[in-house]
Amino acid sequence: MHRLLTALIVLFSFNTIPSAIRQYRVFMDAYGHQQAGDHATAGKIYSTMLSDYPDSFLRREAMFNLACAEFAQNRPLSSATLYAGLQTVKGAIGVNASYNRGNALAMIAFANPKAPGYREKLGASLGSYRQALLADPGNTDARINYEIVLRALQRLSLPPTPSGGGGGGSGAPDRPTRQQGVSEDVTNLVLDNARLEEGQMIRKYFRPAPPRQTPKEQQDW
Repeated sequence: MHRLLTALIVLFSFNTIPSAIRQYRVFMDAYGHQQAGDHATAGKIYSTMLSDYPDSFLRREAMFNLACAEFAQNRPLSSATLYAGLQTVKGAIGVNASYNRGNALAMIAFANPKAPGYREKLGASLGSYRQALLADPGNTDARINYEIVLRALQRLSLPPTPSGGGGGGSGAPDRPTRQQGVSEDVTNLVLDNARLEEGQMIRKYFRPAPPRQTPKEQQDW
């Protein structure tokens, strides 16, 4: 029985080698296109690979790189969805997926601050950065982006601008007093300028983690 079991294990291992080699070659073909800047072709190859090999030993790497390709093609929502499926993975993939998902959600939110769900997307972005920082406290990019998004959320929670004067005396005034404080137009202008500044900071700091090449320890076949 022991010999039969050993023979079956050896047979199974040898039967999986051709499939593993094919998967590796497909993955590296897509990775080559991605490195050359052809993200559309790379994305199609990764998608086909994930469909043809649902249990591939390179599935996580392929999904991460597909998310990078979607992000590079200005499809942050699709990218964020793919990254979300990798955030619980231990190691570099999980950390980078959390960081990149934070970037994607922040870019969606800042692209249109008046769109429904602006606050929710910023909150989800902040949560992704927090997850990346808990796993890797030394991630400077994640820390900078976390602060940018946190500042935007804090601004949404600012109390309304006070109006009216503080006379200190008792009793109502004889006539309506002129509103003290900042007008709504000026407030909106300040907020718009702050959002413009955030957009400039995003373009400067929100750099996604690069696509992954297949881990060397998985190439032992």
